[in-house]
Amino acid sequence: MDLPYADQVLSGSASYLTTIILLFGSVLSLVEIGGDKIDRLALLEFKAQIVDPGRVLNSWNDSNHFCEWYGVTCDRRHRRVTIMDLHSKNLAGVVPPHIGNLSFLRKVYLQNNRFHSEIPPEFGRLFWLQELFLSNNSFSGQIPSNISHCSNLLILNLGYNTLEGNLPTELSSLSKLQKLILVVNNLTGNIPLSFGNLSSLQIFTTGVNNLGGTIPETLGRLRNLNILFLKQNKFVGTIPMSIFNVSTLTVLDVDANQLVGGLPSNLGFSLPNLKAIYLSENHLTGPIPESISNASNLNRFLIVSNNFTGKVPSFSKMRGLQWFEIAENNLGSRQSSDLDFLCSLSNSTNLGVLALGRNAFGGPIPYCIGNLSITLWWFQLDYNHILGILPSGIGNLINLEGLIMGFNNISGNIPPEIGNLNKIYIMELCQNKFSGQIPKSIGNLNMLSILALDGNSLWGSIPSSLGKCQNLLLLDLSTNNLSGNIPPEIVGLSSLSIYLNLSQNNLNGPLPGEVGKLQNLGELRLNGNRLFQRIPSSIGSCTSMERLYVQDNFFEGPLPLTMSSMRGLQVLNVSNNQLSGQIPKYLESLNLTNLSLSFNDFGGALPTGGVFRSTISTSIVGNKKLCGGIPDFLLPKCDSKESKWTRISGTAKVLMSIISALVGVACMLSLLYFFWYRHHKKALASSSSEEGLLHISYHSLLKATGGFSSTNILGVGNFGSVYKGLLDQTQSIVAIKILDLTRHGASKSFITECGALRRIRHRNLVKILTALVYEFMSNGSLDEWLHPSALQYTVRRKLSLLERVNIAIDVACALDYLHHHCETPTVHHDLKPSNVLLDDDMTGHVGDFGLARFLPEVTHKLAADHSSFVRVNGSFGYVAPEYGLGSAISTEGDVYSFGILILEMFTDKRPTDDMFENGLNLHHFTKAALADCVEEVIDPILLQENLELEKRRTVSSDGKNKSWFSTLECLVSIIRIGVTCSSEFPRERMDIGDALTRLQGIRKKLIEFIAIA
Repeated sequence: MDLPYADQVLSGSASYLTTIILLFGSVLSLVEIGGDKIDRLALLEFKAQIVDPGRVLNSWNDSNHFCEWYGVTCDRRHRRVTIMDLHSKNLAGVVPPHIGNLSFLRKVYLQNNRFHSEIPPEFGRLFWLQELFLSNNSFSGQIPSNISHCSNLLILNLGYNTLEGNLPTELSSLSKLQKLILVVNNLTGNIPLSFGNLSSLQIFTTGVNNLGGTIPETLGRLRNLNILFLKQNKFVGTIPMSIFNVSTLTVLDVDANQLVGGLPSNLGFSLPNLKAIYLSENHLTGPIPESISNASNLNRFLIVSNNFTGKVPSFSKMRGLQWFEIAENNLGSRQSSDLDFLCSLSNSTNLGVLALGRNAFGGPIPYCIGNLSITLWWFQLDYNHILGILPSGIGNLINLEGLIMGFNNISGNIPPEIGNLNKIYIMELCQNKFSGQIPKSIGNLNMLSILALDGNSLWGSIPSSLGKCQNLLLLDLSTNNLSGNIPPEIVGLSSLSIYLNLSQNNLNGPLPGEVGKLQNLGELRLNGNRLFQRIPSSIGSCTSMERLYVQDNFFEGPLPLTMSSMRGLQVLNVSNNQLSGQIPKYLESLNLTNLSLSFNDFGGALPTGGVFRSTISTSIVGNKKLCGGIPDFLLPKCDSKESKWTRISGTAKVLMSIISALVGVACMLSLLYFFWYRHHKKALASSSSEEGLLHISYHSLLKATGGFSSTNILGVGNFGSVYKGLLDQTQSIVAIKILDLTRHGASKSFITECGALRRIRHRNLVKILTALVYEFMSNGSLDEWLHPSALQYTVRRKLSLLERVNIAIDVACALDYLHHHCETPTVHHDLKPSNVLLDDDMTGHVGDFGLARFLPEVTHKLAADHSSFVRVNGSFGYVAPEYGLGSAISTEGDVYSFGILILEMFTDKRPTDDMFENGLNLHHFTKAALADCVEEVIDPILLQENLELEKRRTVSSDGKNKSWFSTLECLVSIIRIGVTCSSEFPRERMDIGDALTRLQGIRKKLIEFIAIA
C-alpha cells in the first residue's frame, strides 16, 4: 500500500539526515586521524631541535603511541596532546615553531630548563591554551604580542629570562588571565594603561626589570588583585591612590624605585587583607598612618631607606607581625616617648626582626622590651639618640642572634643578664656611654662572632672569660678606660680573623707570647696603651696579618727577627716606643705599603730597598742615630769606618752562613745515609711491609707514563696534571701527579698533601703508594659519572639510586673519619665530585688533600682552625659562605661542601649552573622544592627508576608485603639531608656523623624495598 505524501517526505528527510550525519562523522574521523599525525610530527620536531642530556625524551619513538610518551598527556576522546610537561629536565636549545601545531594544548610546562633564543610567536595559535610556564630559562627578544590570541589563558609565567623591549599592550585583551609573572628580565618602557582591563588578574609581578615612568592609576581597577610586585625598577612619581583601594590586595612590593609622596591616612582600613608591604629604598615622605594598626593580618612591614617622619603608631592589633623594619628614615623627634610603640609589639608573638636603626629616636629604651616575643632574633637600634640604660630584660630575648645598639647615648652598666643570650653571634654596643666593668657573663656567649664595645667608658680589667668565646672573629674593646694586663686567653683566641682592637686604653704589662696563636688574624691594634718589654718573637707566627699597630706604648729592644715570616704585612706602625738596634733588612722584602718607625731609638744604616724607597710610605723621624738611606730622607752619610766595618761584618756573616750551611748539609747527608743504610739492611733481612712506601725513581715514572705522554693524562688541576702509568716494579696501574712548580702555591699544596696523607689511612680515602704516586681508580671521578661529556654519553650509563646512596655514604665515612677519628682532626677543604674517585666496585674514595688543614682536637668546631687565614680557597660553588666573610676553616665548611655534593648527586645540577643567579643557588632551589614539589628538582633518571620499581613492586607483591617506604621518599630524605648540611649558617648544619647515620638508615630501607620489588 502506498504511503501518504507527508510520510514519504518525512521518510526521505530522515534518510537524508542520516546520510549527512554519517558523512560528517567520517570527516571528523579523518580530521582526527590527520590531527593525530600533526601532533606526532610536531613532537618529533620538538625533540629534534633540543639537547636532551638526561635522555628524558628517549621514549619519544615509534614503539608506542605519542600519548604514551614521557611528559605528554592527551585527552581520551580525540587522542590529541593537551599537556606538555617537561619542566626541570635540563633541556636546552630553541623551541621550534612546530609547537604551534599542537592545537589542543591546554598546558605547557617548560620552566627550569636552558632554552634560549626568542619565544616562538606560534604560541599565539594555541587558542585553547590555559597555562604557559617558560620561566627560568634564557629566552631573549621581545614578548610575542600575539600571545594575546590565547583568549583562554589563565597563567603566563615568563620570569627569570633575558626578555627585553616593552610590555605588549595586546596582552590587555586576556580577560581571563589570573597570573602574569614577568620578574627578572630586561624589560623596558612603561606599564600600559590598558593593563587595567585585566579584570581577572590576581598576581601581577614585573619586579627586577628596567621598567620606568609612573605606575598606572588604572591598576586600581584590578578588583581581584592579590599580589602586586613592582620592585627594583625605575618607576617615578607617587603610588596611585587607587591601588590603596584594592581591598583584595595582600602583598604590595615597590621596593627599590624612585617613588615619592606619602601613604594615605586610611591605609589600614582600605587594605584590610594586607599581609606584607615593602616600600624600602624610595623617597617616600610623611608619617606612618595610625590606621595601619587595623591591618591585623600584616606580618611584614618594611619601609627602610625613605624619608618617613613623625611618631610611630601602635601596632597592638598585629599579633601575626614577624618582620618590622623601619630603619634609615627620620622617624622620632628625640623625645622621651619616641620608643613607647615598642610596648605595643609585645602582642606580636611571632616577631623575628625589629630594625629601627638610623632614625631620630630619643628617650630611653622602655623596660617592656623584656616582654617582646622570645622568637625575636634581630634587634637593631643603632645610630639614634637613645638615652638611659639598657634594661636587664634584654636577657629574656634568649633567641637573639643580633643585638645592634651602637652610636647612641646609652649609659650605665652592661647588664650581666646579657650572658643569657647564648645564641647571639653579633653584639654591637659601641660608641655609647656605657660604664662599669665588662660583665664576666659575656664569656657564656659561645656562639658570639662579633663583639664591639669600643668608644664607651668601660673600666677595669678585660675579663679572661672572653677566652671562652671560641667563635669570635672580631673583638673591639678600643677607646675605653680598661686597665691591667692583656689576658693570654684573649690573644690566644685563634678564631679571631677580622681584627682585634684593644687600642686607646690603659692596658699595661707585656704583650703575652700567646699572640702567636693569632695565625688567622688580619689586623691587630694595640696602640695607645702602656705596654712594655719586647715585642714577643712569637708574633712572627701571625702570617696572615696585614696591619699591625703598636705605636704609643713602651716596647723596647729590637724588632724580632721572626717578623720576617709575616709576608702578608702591609701596614706596620711601631712609632713612639723605645725600640732600638738596627732597622732589620727583612723589612725590605715584605709587601709593606706604609711603615712608621718614628720616635724610637733605631740606629745604623737605613735600608734602601722595598718600602724604604719612598719617603711618603716610610716615616723615620725622631731616630737620631740613623744614617744613609736614599737621599730624600736627608740623613747623614754613614761613617766610612762604620761602613767598612759593616761591609766586613756583612762579608763575615755571609762566609759564616755559607760555612754553616755546608756543615749542615754534610750532617744532613750523613744522617740520611745512616738511616737509609739501616732501613736498607732491615729490608734485606725481611720482606717489605704491606704498608711500606715504594721507592720509585724519576726514570721509572718517565717510563711508566710513556714520557708523560698526553695520551696518558687523566686530568689537569690547579697545580699540575695527573697521568696514568704502568709501574715495572709491581706491574700495576697507578695515578701519578706531576706538579707545575711555576704555578703559585704548587709546592705548598704538595707539602700539605704529603702531610695529610702521612697521617691518615681509611678505606674511603685515596691510597698513596709513595710521594705523588697513588692507587689508580679505574672508574674515574664522580664528576664524570654525574656530568659525562658527549663522548662519554655513548659508553657510560647513568648512576642508579642505590649506587649514588652508596657513594654518598662512602664520602660521609671519609669525612667522619677525618673530622672525628684522626689523631689530629682534619678538614679536607676542597670536597667536590671531581675529588671523589671510584674504584672497580664503584666504591668512593676522597682524594686531593692539597688544601687540607689540621685542627686541634678540642677546638675543631667553627672558627677554631689553627692553620691559616681563609682566603676563600677551594672550588666556587662548594665553598662555605662564611669563608667569604673571613671565618676560619672548620669541619662545618666540609659539611657544607658535602651538602652541595649530595644535592648535585641527586638533582643532576651543578652549583655553578647558569640558572643559579640573582641570589638563587642550588641550596635555595632544592629547599624551596621540598616545601612545594620536590619531584621538580630530582634527577629525571631517578624518577624514572622510581616509577619502574613501583610498577615491579605492584606486580610482584599482588597486594602483599607492601612497604611504607618508596624510592621517592628515599630521595626526599636525602635531599633534606643535603639541604640541612648546606645551610647558610654553620650552626644549622648537622654533624657529618649524624648525616652518615641517616644515610645508612636510608640505604637499609632502600635495599629492603628493592628486594620486595
